[in-house]
Amino acid sequence: MKTAIVGGGASGMIAAITAARLGADVTVFEHMNRIGKKILLTGSGKCNISNTDMDISHFHSGCIERVRNVLSECPPEKTGEFWESIGLRLRDRNGYLYPYSEQASAVLDVLRFTIRDMDIEVHTDTDIKMIEYNGTFVISTKSGRFTFDRVIMCCGSCVNRNTGSDGSGYELAARLGHTVIKPLPALTFLTCEEDFFPSIAGIRTNANISIYSSTGANSPVLLGEEYGQLQLTKSGISGIPVFNLSHLAIRAMDNGEKVCAAIDLIPEIDMDEIFLFLKKRAEDLADRTIEEFFIGLLAKPLGICICKRCMLAMNQKVSSLDERSIDALCRAVKRFETNVNGSGGFEDAQVASGGVDLAQLNDKLESRIVPGLYFAGEMIDVNGDCGGYNLQWAASSAIVAGSACNA
Repeated sequence: MKTAIVGGGASGMIAAITAARLGADVTVFEHMNRIGKKILLTGSGKCNISNTDMDISHFHSGCIERVRNVLSECPPEKTGEFWESIGLRLRDRNGYLYPYSEQASAVLDVLRFTIRDMDIEVHTDTDIKMIEYNGTFVISTKSGRFTFDRVIMCCGSCVNRNTGSDGSGYELAARLGHTVIKPLPALTFLTCEEDFFPSIAGIRTNANISIYSSTGANSPVLLGEEYGQLQLTKSGISGIPVFNLSHLAIRAMDNGEKVCAAIDLIPEIDMDEIFLFLKKRAEDLADRTIEEFFIGLLAKPLGICICKRCMLAMNQKVSSLDERSIDALCRAVKRFETNVNGSGGFEDAQVASGGVDLAQLNDKLESRIVPGLYFAGEMIDVNGDCGGYNLQWAASSAIVAGSACNA
């Protein structure tokens, strides 16, 4: 069985090895000058490869049941066996799985070495001009036309274009009759419209972040919420919980909806308790100024920002706070609202949401439109949270497609 792998990233290399192990004659096409460049950027160079918590809520797609089925067929235990079989031992750090050396370069090396040792043919610096299907597949490149029995598309998304993910795979898929859900940045920061952010930039604090959207006069709808370390920037909000929610905010804004974030800055204490807590704090710190009220509880610039949002004078005494003012401070702390007006672009994002419609593929990731055509990795409409989920999807989908196309 002659099998073409279009794209030499993580999913492409894993699919190539999987198919070759089952006896396929495999050829990899990669338009960069070497395969696997994007792997070196993963996990800040440490390559968070998977996670022990595989709850389906960590994955996002328009066809989540198919994602569940793929992950059930190829869970972390099976991908772990794959990594071990090519020489990569994994390290568990509180559920986050890394290569034992904690070097992304090790992941790339073991994949490259395996492809070399298996004599898998690799064409680099090769752009695919066209894929035609008439019972067999004909792939046209500047070097000529190649015929294959099966094709696995592993082209990535349009994130990190300098590593080869330029979105060209979407066009190839569309020409073959597939619907491509609009790709948008995901796992990135959000920008906000208020002008106070430069005064609180650089602050990090554990918080619960909720993202809401609304259209017209309709009431806001909760899109999602996350707990974790919030990072405040000069233009808005960032950090892992914001990254995980960013795809929801970005998709809503792209649909013309208004988006806001509501931040609970003291999530460990509920509203009633925080009122009593701040009331007692006001009694205990009566001689301090409003500017000093939150020092020891929140970062000073953040405390000042909250007091200003409640229209309090910084030089007045804490003793002047009445219950209405304390109630306003409680609400500002428990629901620090900001209007989201933008995000990082593809150049700032870790992955993309959207892609080839998963509903047009079966559980083996074979096209329902073109028999013998398979898809794997990020070019499909699947994106995961921070924490190894996107590489887990890359590996699981590649093993499933690579196995099925030679069954």
